[in-house]
Amino acid sequence: MSELLIVIFESPDGAERLDAALKPLRDEQRLETQDIVIAVRDADGELHLSTPANVPVAQTLGGIAWGAVLGAAFMMPVAGAIAGGAVGAVTGQLRDPGLDSAFTEEIGRTLRPGGSALCLWVRDMDEAALREVVESFDGGGRIVQSPLSPEDEARLQEALDRGG
Repeated sequence: MSELLIVIFESPDGAERLDAALKPLRDEQRLETQDIVIAVRDADGELHLSTPANVPVAQTLGGIAWGAVLGAAFMMPVAGAIAGGAVGAVTGQLRDPGLDSAFTEEIGRTLRPGGSALCLWVRDMDEAALREVVESFDGGGRIVQSPLSPEDEARLQEALDRGG
């Protein structure tokens, strides 16, 4: 079951820096995210939304890998890779991969000028590893929504408060 983790920062680079700090956890699959959106409200009040992951490319690469594996079973790995890549590319272009755009824009509108927010659609996570990364993060931040228990969320918020 997927849930949201949203952390708001007073600085324009806080969300991006926390996202970068969490990347090793995602690479090790200790933090599995379905979608990531970074919202930044610049000093002039203009909202900028970005998605660090390129979903169509990821879908294409995944399709190539699975197509090659399945194609190998029929002694046609190249044809399978081509077909899998095509299916992955089309799927990546057509599907809405995660967080609703209107929802992330609403989060962004709540930011003060010069603020940022990191929105993670979390599929699964190692809570201890997440806490360890946040405890070493020095950017502050305020949790507005999380899949954690109230006690774990309070510990995570304390860590963010110490880092701010």
